[in-house]
Amino acid sequence: MSRNLRIEIPDGIYHVTSRGLERREIYYDDHDRSYWLSLFGSVAQRHEWRILSWVLMDNHYHIFLRTPHADLSVGMHELNAGYVTTFNKRHKRVGPLFQGRYKGILVERGYHYWELSRYIHLNPVRVDMVKDPEAYKWSSCRHFFRYRGRPDWLAWEEVLIEHGKTIQVAQRAYRQFLREGVESPPGSPLKFQTASTILGSPGFIERMKTWLDGKLPDKEVPAARKLAREISVETVVIEVCREYRISRNHVKIRGGKNNESREVAIYLCRKWVRTPVEQLGTFFGGVQGTAIANMVTKIRKRLKHDPDLRAKLVIIENNINNE
Repeated sequence: MSRNLRIEIPDGIYHVTSRGLERREIYYDDHDRSYWLSLFGSVAQRHEWRILSWVLMDNHYHIFLRTPHADLSVGMHELNAGYVTTFNKRHKRVGPLFQGRYKGILVERGYHYWELSRYIHLNPVRVDMVKDPEAYKWSSCRHFFRYRGRPDWLAWEEVLIEHGKTIQVAQRAYRQFLREGVESPPGSPLKFQTASTILGSPGFIERMKTWLDGKLPDKEVPAARKLAREISVETVVIEVCREYRISRNHVKIRGGKNNESREVAIYLCRKWVRTPVEQLGTFFGGVQGTAIANMVTKIRKRLKHDPDLRAKLVIIENNINNE
């Protein structure tokens, strides 16, 4: 089994999940769930973790959290190993309970907070355990709206605070956001992760790649190799600017018509970079998704009959892939 890449930074924000071996149940009853939650709270308080949201399912769990002290691995070992020891003793069993180690994805601060939290809270709804996520006992959802029983280590306000002038306004907005997700189930925000390790904007991913350079303990970890060769928006822009001999602003800033270099950069980003259209639009000065689609179509058509443009793209793409 390939190893996961672990990125631990002070004040890091993560989506974490652990699954049962062969997708088997990791909680047999509410006693198991209560014990896990008690142990989880102890670990969170000991490490000063701030838990943004969580949910327990039958054969896995999700945690969305912030770690002030770059100690995710240590804390997760305490949680999973401690739980397995007690679980095995109580149920008179031996052997592993979880499918390997946990999976942790580093998340950019403020990036998809609502989407990630909703994704976690809607887990029981997606599998028809409940119709209302607030009715599910084994998640943080109800604590976003009710004080009674809310654990001290749950930092629910960090998720809500930026979406309303008051907590009450933010709570109403989040509840409506949940209802919309129930009525029209959204896709997972985790599908935009890079190298199964990082979730964030192109700039954040590029900064983390720069920060990690030389710090990775083992570059033979598959995710480390994938991250190292992941093509970024910045890489595309640099190579386009080099070939066209222009400044970055000429490519990034809106203005003027028939800016071939800008259209080429956007076309190549759609071809090579795993970044959502709306983020590309923001990076290139607030371009709408339809405008991006039109630019891509325009370049694609020109490539069929413009040998000079084809030659330029061959050079740029070779440089991108040799980075």
